[in-house]
Order: sequence, then structure tokens, then C-alpha cells
Amino acid sequence: MVKGDLVLTIPNPHGRDIGIGLLARILKQAGISRAEWERL
Repeated sequence: MVKGDLVLTIPNPHGRDIGIGLLARILKQAGISRAEWERL
């Protein structure tokens, strides 16, 4: 994920889609709103 100068690598050791709860926590930590994520 990239937002401006912020580059965030999301490791996924399970090799499958991540759950909505984990995605929500990642977005919160990165300062990305749900609306911003959906526009990507």
C-alpha cells in the first residue's frame, strides 16, 4: 500500500485474503479511511 510518502507492506503468511477486522486495523494504523481505500 502506498499513500503519499508512506509505503506500507502488509505481510500475509497465510497466503489467502485477510479478514475485514485485520484490514480495518491496518487502515487505521496507516491513517487511511475506508472511503480512501475503496477509491484505490
